Amino acid sequence: MTILGTALGMVFYLLQVVSGESGYAQNGDFEDAELDDYSFSCYSQLEVDGPQHLLSCAFEDPDVNSTNLEFEICEGLLEVKCLNFSKLQETYFIKTKKFLLIGDSTICVKLGGKHITCQKMNIVKRVKPEAPFDVKVIYREEANEFVVTFNTSHLQKKYVKDLLHEVVYRLEKNENDWMHVNISSTKLTLLQRKLQPNAMYEIKVRSIPNTNYFEGFWSEWSPSSHFRTPENNSELSLLYGLVSLTIRRLWNNCARNQKR
Repeated sequence: MTILGTALGMVFYLLQVVSGESGYAQNGDFEDAELDDYSFSCYSQLEVDGPQHLLSCAFEDPDVNSTNLEFEICEGLLEVKCLNFSKLQETYFIKTKKFLLIGDSTICVKLGGKHITCQKMNIVKRVKPEAPFDVKVIYREEANEFVVTFNTSHLQKKYVKDLLHEVVYRLEKNENDWMHVNISSTKLTLLQRKLQPNAMYEIKVRSIPNTNYFEGFWSEWSPSSHFRTPENNSELSLLYGLVSLTIRRLWNNCARNQKR
């Protein structure tokens, strides 16, 4: 019986060891961590507050229980090896002047001080510009055109100054029928003849980095602006032209008769 008891004890011990090596931890938090998907995505915004840059990360699965989770960034930093993120609702962020802006950094999700998952990324390749603003549309009657202008905070920045802008506009009644124009300047001309007369239009803009060094994602859309096109007066213009021609001919005839 002693031999049998010893054998059973060894089997039980081996099962415990195998169980531990397979990741079935005693700690309930780590056990849950094995079951969840902690993949995440990040974007950067440079010079958001003077020389300070912003890096924001969030889990791709919105249902992840992030109560005890932390984010940490290491490498690609000035003067320090690692920095911890702050948390606001479901977003983790860090605002600092210590990003080197050269080379890769390692961003890790931590639970109980231990890394669950990590990603290597270069924050200058994940730039999301700030949204354009102050979209204005001015009608130039003499040229039969609309001049669209807008502003962007990146014109005053040291980094990410070159942007590609996507301008979209539509008839207000056509919810999904957007017209798209890509430009590198902050000014666009829309010809009146290509728009419907006496109609209300909505227009908005977004931006993306347009350089080989800084890359990334589209910004949020600017607030929408609205403008109305004038009525089509082509028939009135034709009538006015005929009347003017008739008056000139009558005037010329009168002048000739007076000379006689």
